[in-house]
Formats: sequence, structure tokens, C-alpha cells
Amino acid sequence: MKRLIVGVDPGVTVGLAVLSLDGKPILVKSRRGWSISEIVKTISELGEPTIISSDVSPPSGMLEQLSHKLNAVLFAPPISMGVDEKHQIARDYASLYGLRLENTHEADALAAAVKAYKHYERKFKHIDAHVRKDSLKVSAEDVKDLVVRGYSMKRAIQHLQGVDKYRPPPVTRRYAPKEEKLKSLVEELQNRLARERERVKHLQQTNLKLKARIRMLEKEILALKERIKEIRNKQSFEVRREREYILLMEELEKARAKAREYFMKLEEYKRRFNDMQRLRSLESQGRLILLKPIESFTDKGLWKAFKLYGIKAGDSVLLLDPSGGGAATAEELARRGVKVIVTKGRMSHNALEIFEKYMIPVIDYKNLKIEWIEGLPYADSKNLREHLRMTEEKEALMAYRQFKEMLEDHRREALRDS
Repeated sequence: MKRLIVGVDPGVTVGLAVLSLDGKPILVKSRRGWSISEIVKTISELGEPTIISSDVSPPSGMLEQLSHKLNAVLFAPPISMGVDEKHQIARDYASLYGLRLENTHEADALAAAVKAYKHYERKFKHIDAHVRKDSLKVSAEDVKDLVVRGYSMKRAIQHLQGVDKYRPPPVTRRYAPKEEKLKSLVEELQNRLARERERVKHLQQTNLKLKARIRMLEKEILALKERIKEIRNKQSFEVRREREYILLMEELEKARAKAREYFMKLEEYKRRFNDMQRLRSLESQGRLILLKPIESFTDKGLWKAFKLYGIKAGDSVLLLDPSGGGAATAEELARRGVKVIVTKGRMSHNALEIFEKYMIPVIDYKNLKIEWIEGLPYADSKNLREHLRMTEEKEALMAYRQFKEMLEDHRREALRDS
């Protein structure tokens, strides 16, 4: 049976992409209401899956079930793939092999499969070269299957040389060391940064093309205006001239519409490009501080934010919905060593007590100057420091009043005793 890499995009409409271990396409398909048993049957008819791949991290429960039923390793990227990244990977791969993708579900599934293949590509090529060089009487695909399941190449070959027929060992969930996870995350972020730089470069090139196109359209508009002027100056009222005038006016309107469209696109590109440049400048000057967002103040919301944004000691965070948090969730966030908490809404009294215990300031979202850039919130550092100072002064004043009240109580008790 052929070993497979299977990318799955779960949902009401399920996307499925199946590759061989050498990265060649076997099947790309999607279907509405595709059940797990039907998917398992479809995959099993094509071969034995080594990898079930997801385009998001963490993977969905459906992919967990598929990997368990098919005894395949579940692969997920360190952080969820972005829409642009998935489209680029799927488009390049489909162009390379002449594939026709019917919808985004097929594109997402194909991107997930190709992402998994690229992750193991170097190891797979090394195995092919080693088996071919030493003329080993083992299947290179079986060696790859064992390596994906955690074997070293040497141990996998020794294992296969000692059995008559290879059966894939059951998959056991392996937890990667923290250093390995951080390394994968850093590599993924570096790759994303490189892609964003390429994207900025592409936007700059597109800007130049659009400017050239606008100049050409402006010349066309001037030329059309000149033609209209010539027609108006003529004294002939013949039907043919009148019709020509009407046609020229229609062309002019079409050209103006195109020019407006290109102007709008150019302004949007300029705005995004300027935002990115300004963000880099302000970050380098220390004038903007990233508030790492937490969607919901629950265990699941904290875990998701820790995974997506790598929240660590000294970070500032933004609680978009603090209503669900209590003492336990506040304790979990406080132990991360966050420096400042900005909250968009009311927080429970128990949670506030925990943050006061750890001396972590809590600031209302409405009191800060916050700017959302490319989907992430940034706070003005000067404004944030000012509110931190005001919070510290308020806390010091409250402590002084409490101490003063305690002192007055003590004096009154002393007078009564005397």
C-alpha cells in the first residue's frame, strides 16, 4: 500500500488533499456533509496514511479522530497558517502540477498537506539517497513512515530488516520539548517575516505599475478630451459625427471609472504601506507598545493566546472580554509575569484581588490611546506610562488612607483604655 500525506480542511464542506511521501498529488477533492467514516474509506482506498495534516494550530477534534482511526501522525504548524500563506502555497503547487482547485476548502486542505511535506522533505530526501546509495533491501517509504513516527533512520532500517512484513506501529502522542517548540515557532515567524517582506516588495511594485497605468489613463483622458473638443468645434451636425461624440463620451466615462478604481486601490496600498512603515518606526523608537490580545478571560482563551502570541514575563496584554474570569484564571495569567493588564469591560472582584496581590496594574481600555494596526492593538507608550503613574499614585493614596484610619482607631482605643 502506498504511504500518504493527507491534508484535511474540516467543516460543513470538507476539503481533502492526498499526496505521496515524495510530494506528488494523488487526490484533491471536497464534499458537503462528508462523514468521518466516508473520509476514512476514501483515504484507505488510496493507501495507508502516514501523516494527517491541519492548517491550524491546535488541530480540530475531527482531525484528532481521523489520525486515531487511521493510525497516522497528526501534524499541525507551530502557529495557524495565514490566508495569504495558504493561498500562495496552494496556488504555486496547483500551478506546478496543473491542478484545478474548485474552492477554498480544497485550497486549504492542499496547503496543509504541502506544509507537512515541506516540514519532512529534507529528511525524506536523505532517506531516499541513503537507501539508494547502500542498495538496502527495505522500502524507503516504510523507513519514512517509521521516521515520522519517531524512529531514527538507523533504528528504522534495523527494525525493517528484522521483520517479514512491515506494519505501522501505533501512534503515541509525543510532546516536543519547550526548546524545540520555541525553535519551530521562531522559524515559522522568521518565514512569515520573509513572506511579509516579499509582500511589501510586491505591493511596492504594484504601486509603481498602478501609477504608470494611471499616468497612461490620464493621457488617454486628455487625448479623449482633445478629440471631444475637436468634434464640438466642428459645424457639422451630421448623424455620424453625433454618434461618434456619444461613443467618445462613453469611452471617457469608462476611462474615468477605471482611473477612479486604480486611484482607490493605490490609496489603499499607500495607506497599508504607510501604516507598516509608521509601525516599524514607532516600535523602534519605543513609542508604541504591543498589547497582546486575549479574546476571552477563560482557560481556553488564555491557552489560545499563550499559543498564538507567546505571552511571557514583562508583556502587556489586552483582555477583550474579562467577564468570564475568576481567581483561578487571574492566577494563571499573573504567574506568566505580565507587566500590565488592559481590560475592555468589567472584571470580577476576585480577579482584581489576585492582580492586586501580584501588584499587576489593571487599566481601563477607554482611558488609553490604542491603535489597531494589521489586526493587533498598540498603545501609546507615553500615555500608558502616565496611566501607570496615576494608578500607582491612587494605590499609594489608598494605602495612606488605610494606614491613617488604622492609626486613628489605635489612638481612640488608647484614649478609652486610659
